[in-house]
Amino acid sequence: MKPSTSPLLGHVNIPCQAMDAVHPEYQTKPAFGWVKVGSNPAVLSTAGRGRVNIHGAVNLESFDAPFVEPTTVDGVSAAQLLAKIEARNPDKRVIHVIWDNAAYHKGPDVRAFLARTACRIHLIQLPPYCPHLNPIERLWAVLHQYVTHNRYYPSQKKFADAILAFMRETIPQEWTKFRDKVSDNFRVITHENFRVLE
Repeated sequence: MKPSTSPLLGHVNIPCQAMDAVHPEYQTKPAFGWVKVGSNPAVLSTAGRGRVNIHGAVNLESFDAPFVEPTTVDGVSAAQLLAKIEARNPDKRVIHVIWDNAAYHKGPDVRAFLARTACRIHLIQLPPYCPHLNPIERLWAVLHQYVTHNRYYPSQKKFADAILAFMRETIPQEWTKFRDKVSDNFRVITHENFRVLE
């Protein structure tokens, strides 16, 4: 998916963003980890049911990760994020955005945004039921490893602050540490490489 080498897109120097939403819940999430034999590790738990909504995107070449923090993830937040992606790529004529088939992606707010004559977004729809093909899903997994797994936050505000700090600070400053975990899984399939059995 890198602009200079992507066989999927077949273009040179065209930015490509993978876009999706994540909804981390304010709950302690026990996960795997190393502990001393014979110890009895414990993680404090929360009783909260709140969550943080993040509608985000990631460019695997530059690791630029624009996002919005909507109250509800919907067509309005999708259009806001598309606008932010365009604003962060002012010199690009075309910007590819990979996303899934969420119903709000086809709603009136997104359609109105894409219908503008100055729109530079080119959408690439993932096949239905294939979230594993979206590279941003791997970024969300890293977010959970850094922020939610085996962590306790005394308040929902501290939890939300930790999520936002990951998006605003950790990604721009430390992305080289987890870049290998956030990659694409796209493969170019041609008729020469497979055959259809009928």
